[in-house]
Amino acid sequence: MKSIGWKNHNWLKIDDIFISIRDRGLKFSDGIFETILIRENKAILLKEHLNRLKRTAKILNIDFQLDEKFIVKIIKDGIKSLSLSNKEYGSIRINYSRGLNLERSIKISKENNKFNIENLWIEFHLIQLNFDSMSVIISKNERRNEFSLISNCKTFSYSQSIQALIEATNKNYDDSLLLNTKNELCCGTTFNLLLRRDNKWFTPNRDSGCLPGIMIDKLLKLNFVYEEKILPEFQTDDVLIAINSLSCRKIIKVDNLTLSSDFDPKFFWELLYN
Repeated sequence: MKSIGWKNHNWLKIDDIFISIRDRGLKFSDGIFETILIRENKAILLKEHLNRLKRTAKILNIDFQLDEKFIVKIIKDGIKSLSLSNKEYGSIRINYSRGLNLERSIKISKENNKFNIENLWIEFHLIQLNFDSMSVIISKNERRNEFSLISNCKTFSYSQSIQALIEATNKNYDDSLLLNTKNELCCGTTFNLLLRRDNKWFTPNRDSGCLPGIMIDKLLKLNFVYEEKILPEFQTDDVLIAINSLSCRKIIKVDNLTLSSDFDPKFFWELLYN
């Protein structure tokens, strides 16, 4: 089985999970999610992901009160159903929408302010980790708003990232980096950034508007990387890494500058889990 989903106490094929056309997640991107790696048949950093999901819900005033033991049981059952070997990887995506929109306006009704398990669905997939090198541009069309609550949250809304990716694709690059309104380096479309310079590792400040990444948080706690205001000015011997819960990729070109330093992102990734 390559994928399976859970919704409203039922296990279903992914293509058999449906939401209403009136769902606020569909109509307004009014929903939150977390993506979690499955490695050796275990949900990696599950506690940290669930804590971030709860923080996101609190920031956005979404009532998410699902019992943690209950959701952990679903996740364990889902991983078991995938029947992965210890060498295979999988992903879990926990989704929660604010629920049905009962009026034409975006106004939140009383019902939307109550937790409803029918607004939750969880996906399980067999995946391949991505360690491929990539080229990026610095987006000229899109910027992160470091003052916005949304910048601190994983929501259904990826419109800005999609536009930045289209911009990169049209210029024959793999992806885009995003600056904030102060012209500081922030993040990528779907990843956090790590920069090695002068044998030290840095990552953009949390107040830059970047999403508080789970992997970045782990590295900060290990004192492996340090937060820094990073300007979009690179040197050829810099090592620039795009990282999230499911990938770790070396950026080999930014706009017209080629980064020449050797670096093995797969080896680095393995170090994080050992």
